[in-house]
Formats: sequence, C-alpha cells, structure tokens
Amino acid sequence: MSYTVTKYPQGTFSWTDFFSTDIQATKKFLTDLFGWTSEDMPTEPGKPDYTMFSLDGKYVAGGSPAFMPDIPSFWSNYITVDNVDEMTAKATKLGAKVTMPPMDVLDSGRMSTIQDPTGANVSLWQANKHHGAQIINVVGAMCWNELYTNDLDQAKQFYADLLGWTYEIDEGTGYVSIKNNGRNNGGMMAITPEMVGMPPNWTVYFTVKNIQESAAKVKELGGKVHMEPKDIGVGKIAMITDPAGAAFIIMEMSVPPEEWVDSK
Repeated sequence: MSYTVTKYPQGTFSWTDFFSTDIQATKKFLTDLFGWTSEDMPTEPGKPDYTMFSLDGKYVAGGSPAFMPDIPSFWSNYITVDNVDEMTAKATKLGAKVTMPPMDVLDSGRMSTIQDPTGANVSLWQANKHHGAQIINVVGAMCWNELYTNDLDQAKQFYADLLGWTYEIDEGTGYVSIKNNGRNNGGMMAITPEMVGMPPNWTVYFTVKNIQESAAKVKELGGKVHMEPKDIGVGKIAMITDPAGAAFIIMEMSVPPEEWVDSK
C-alpha cells in the first residue's frame, strides 16, 4: 500500500501545523525527534516565514511563530473541504464560532478556523497548490487526529451534519472512530476526570518506531512526557509537549497501518 497522497477528499484530515512561542526550539526538537528536514518559506512582506517540514523529501507538517504573545504554543489540525466559504457559513449555522474567517494563503489554498459547539478549534482547508501532507501513516508522519471533548454526542452530531461523518463506537471503551466516506478518519473521546483542566481540543498523532526510545528522546531534547507510554491495543501511545509547550501524541503501531487506519 502506498502512503503518498496527492489529493484529499472533502471531510478528510489533510494537514497539521504548529504555532510556537519559541520557533527555533520547536524546529530543533521536531527535526531531531522525527528526522525531519525543515525549510523556511517566505510569506507576505513584514510577516514571519512559514516552516515546511519534510520526511524523505515529502511534506509532513508546518509551523510558524506564535502570532500573539499571550497565546501558548499549539498544534492545528486541518480538514479538507471543497469550498471553505460555504463550509464556514454552514458551520456557523450549526452552532460553531468562526475564530479566523476565510482567507487566502498565498497560492497554497484558502482556509478558515472554527470552534465547534463543544469548544474545540479546527481549521478548514480548500487546496490550491498545497493539498496537505504528502506522506502519512509511516514512521515520522501524521497517522491520526483525535478530538477530546466534554460532549461527545454534540460533537458527533455537529461533524455529521457539517461533513457527513459517520461513526463506530467501541462497546468496551466508548471510543468513537470517525468514518469519512467509509474510511477511518480519526477519533473522538470524552475528557476524563484524569484530564482535569484540559480544554476541548483536536490533537495530532505522529508515528514512531519505538515508543519507549522516542519517549526517552523527548526528555533528552527538552520536551516533556505528560502521559508515559500506554498500550491501546492497536499500538502504544505517549502524550508529549515540545520545549515550547505544544502538545501532541506519538504512537508506535503494533499492527500494520492498513488494518486500523486507511490511507487517505
């Protein structure tokens, strides 16, 4: 199975990037942890460069300096849509808030950011020259996107109405697997008492070869491991932050990717 991607259908997670309060520290951390290479791309006059990260010559993620001094570092998740203006308007009618109205990103595409009715932010992406991650579901690349929410039923209804998602529910854990056109497309879970203080959010997963070695490397590189490696059946995961505080999850798959997440 090929894990290179040249186009994403509507409703599919296609890109992730970060905003960092210490862009140099985050860039060094990610390139050292995942073996990525980075390239700073000029944007508009007077605005900071946008960093593109590559794995084996294929784009995997991006990043920018934090755009406001009082905003902590964070990762954004992007869902491809056919028409970002129409989908943003539809999201508003369904109860979402627009935190960034539709805007062109040079000739790469057009985007907006919405906050769903449960309080989690997610971005919508209408591709032009940039379709999204060019490689997924391999070591060092994005493999999953997951919503943590205080209201699973409301979240499920909102995204079903907005994007046509359907769901499979694990009877034992209550974990929600998202289906887009019949393909696995991330998951949802309720914020538990152990996660006290966590706001609703979408989180990105990246694959690693060995979770124990990667978790140890995170600490060596100045990051933090907030949840030590944990077996979840299809693999082992750890929740981490980079030295600037942006949170994400690393995962060692215990089964081939095609058995639990479809290539997009």
